[in-house]
Amino acid sequence: MSTSAAGLAAQKAGAGGVGLIVLLVCVAGLIAIVVAAFSPRWRRPVLRGVGAAVGGVLGLYLIGRGIAEFFVVNYSNPASYRNDWGGPSLVGVFAVHTGPGVLVLIGLGIWLYRRRRSRTAPAPTVPSATVRRP
Repeated sequence: MSTSAAGLAAQKAGAGGVGLIVLLVCVAGLIAIVVAAFSPRWRRPVLRGVGAAVGGVLGLYLIGRGIAEFFVVNYSNPASYRNDWGGPSLVGVFAVHTGPGVLVLIGLGIWLYRRRRSRTAPAPTVPSATVRRP
């Protein structure tokens, strides 16, 4: 077995393991959605968890893609990014590929700021009702 064949076999084994993990996560998500459909008690927590998991994975992908774009593009060769989305200009390519990741980071920052602020803010007081007597 040559070195390239051994490397190819290792890549196939790794891809199969990732595929199996993705399949198991999808099956677990499907089971969670079915449970949420039939149980009103679990509907809100399950759907929030599934939404958070899907949103988290999508956000990580967009952020990773945005970071990777800076290292993948060959700055000295415009032909390397001319046919990419947002091309033929480099600014357009970065706007399309890194823009969604930047938006995710901005949204995450706003969410964390509001969450922190709501936890440290004093509890609102209820004004006392004045009773008028005739």
